[in-house]
Amino acid sequence: MKTTPPLFNKQKLVLACCAALSATGHSTVFAQEETSEKELEVISVVGHKITEFEQQNDGGALGKRAIKDTPFSVDVISLEDMEIRQVNTLNSLFSREASVSVDGSAYSSFGDTIRVRGLPLDYTQSFKVNGMSINSFSGELPYEAFEQVTLIKGATGFMYGMAAPGGIVNYVTKRATSDALSANVGWRSDSVFSGHIDASTRFGSEDAYGLRVNLVKEDGDTYLDDGGIDRETASIALDAALTDNVLWTVDVIYSDRLVENSWNRFTVSMDSAEPLPDTVDGSRNLAVPGTYDGYTNMIAITGLEWNIDDNWQLKLDYDYSKNETSWIKSLNYLLNSDGDLSILTYEQYFDVDYDQIQGVLTGSFTTGGLQHNIVAGAAFQEATTYRNDGGEYGRIVTRNYATNNLYEQADVPTYVPTLQKDLALAWVDTQRSVFISDFIALNNEWELLVGIRSNEIEHEVSEYFSSSQDDYEDTAVSPTYALMYKPSASTTYYASYVESFEGQTSAVGEEYANANELLAPLESSQYELGVKTSGEGWSLSAAVFEIEQGATLVTEENYLIQEGVTLYQGIEFSGAYEITQNLSIYGDAMFLDAEYDKTTSNQGNDVAGAPDQQFTLQTNYNVEAIPGLTLNLGGKFHGEAALNAANAWEVPSYTLVYGGVSYATQIDNHAVTLIGSVDNLLDEEYWAVGDSYGGGNLRIGEPRTVALKVKVDF
Repeated sequence: MKTTPPLFNKQKLVLACCAALSATGHSTVFAQEETSEKELEVISVVGHKITEFEQQNDGGALGKRAIKDTPFSVDVISLEDMEIRQVNTLNSLFSREASVSVDGSAYSSFGDTIRVRGLPLDYTQSFKVNGMSINSFSGELPYEAFEQVTLIKGATGFMYGMAAPGGIVNYVTKRATSDALSANVGWRSDSVFSGHIDASTRFGSEDAYGLRVNLVKEDGDTYLDDGGIDRETASIALDAALTDNVLWTVDVIYSDRLVENSWNRFTVSMDSAEPLPDTVDGSRNLAVPGTYDGYTNMIAITGLEWNIDDNWQLKLDYDYSKNETSWIKSLNYLLNSDGDLSILTYEQYFDVDYDQIQGVLTGSFTTGGLQHNIVAGAAFQEATTYRNDGGEYGRIVTRNYATNNLYEQADVPTYVPTLQKDLALAWVDTQRSVFISDFIALNNEWELLVGIRSNEIEHEVSEYFSSSQDDYEDTAVSPTYALMYKPSASTTYYASYVESFEGQTSAVGEEYANANELLAPLESSQYELGVKTSGEGWSLSAAVFEIEQGATLVTEENYLIQEGVTLYQGIEFSGAYEITQNLSIYGDAMFLDAEYDKTTSNQGNDVAGAPDQQFTLQTNYNVEAIPGLTLNLGGKFHGEAALNAANAWEVPSYTLVYGGVSYATQIDNHAVTLIGSVDNLLDEEYWAVGDSYGGGNLRIGEPRTVALKVKVDF
């Protein structure tokens, strides 16, 4: 079905990875004494949460600091957590994070859209790899390549430059830590099979060089009726100690992901007096036969880290990423409570090239009895978008392609593609910024943060887009201030203020009357008060926040516009506790009040898509009678949310339960781990918000899915 010729030579890349794997073969077997102790250790996700505050976090312009010393709300998802829950989507990645909701599903278009504290993230700026920006339009990155995922909640404009104020998701790549080789095979509902090889080695004098390679193949039929997925991933992580003081790193991640017959969200086009229709089973596929979403991604990051002396460090990073997208998409319009649908189709190609270079100097010194910790730097990034809207062929849009019904599905004709790849320059987005921050230790208990970032954004439109967009250029200054009080080594209280500036580099979607129009950047501000504390066998954090952002909403004439502001006020709690040596519990909660303000049309209304409250709870139990056996059970309550800015409909609340089991043992001196997990254990049918802009888009919730995996460490 997919006719786009690949830009990257997959065969050569896979061969290179295999060669790297074979080179590690002589040293990939663990010593026996290490295996018996290390590999039978059960996975304790909650245990990770208890010690999370001590972990280092890459805070952009804040530098690398322990989470307890970061005056913002931060959450870390570890490799162990991702493995035991068999994370393969953004939805499963954040299934226990109460502040996060997902507006897309893994096998539908726009699966990259998530909200944090009710605010949608921006796929052009909100997702990072090792702190460097990437274009994440395809949504699902290959989780097998990452050691952990860090979520920084709230406005992060000072820390990372222009970005949506909901937060930043930073993926941290795996590094070679020892000589090791593992392989796993898996199965997932409906009949998706996967294989994964993870190889690591260190070599050279005093193990100065490290290499880690991950290879993944996933293929089969998804839980959606007539849906399918075909994915290939290869990643290489190299580190080299060039001298005692200079470290060089290289990360290359390649992923080719094709989702066939991928159903889309549907726009609610009913009379506001009509109620939403009854829910349907999550395997229901509303895709037009022949539709697909194809994404080819490549991310290449290299960096030099120079420890000048004991107090000063210089770091230089370069990041190149490319996203190739081709799709045949079907948009469904819900016409009434009986479930009647009108279908629009369109096929399109577009590519995005992304370049970023960043230099950061960190250091410390003392003046007048005050200890200063300085982070100063500059960054440049450029995103070039190519689309086939112009040129000889152009994008093909077919309105009123067919009709269908939620409950009695019609025989919709298969879409036969005719579009050819005829890309032309669409627009170029450029960002330049300089920043400096200073953590000032006033005494042993009080610390003050002062920081400022100057941002410049430039949007240049090509000739054939000039009729719907204008060139745009602007500058903004993003300051941040924070005061931290540390009465003990295990407790931090903080108050922070930050301003953020965002540049929306994607055009208005096809479902709106002003399709392809580019929305101007928005400004936002955030106040936050919080506490992070931990003790023997427990941890607790809490934050109170207020975020004001320029509002984006949909008019009665179906225009996506910016008017007034959205005000988000909320409180978050997070805690982990070891009840006994074998039983532990982790919980998360968010209460949110979000409304439109300073607007003529929806004054005082609830912000579309923002849940009023969400809760998560997870337990882990290590079965003492069967060494190596661990059980986990959890759930997430999703609160009510307004479907559109006019508050004509409300998406009801729902609760999803998940569970899993893992068993670690040894067979023939090899560590073997069996993992089983199930999402939506009770097979709940539910509606979920399907639109980051609040345009009245709805999606069908995912059904119960089961995943099994066998992992062997050699």
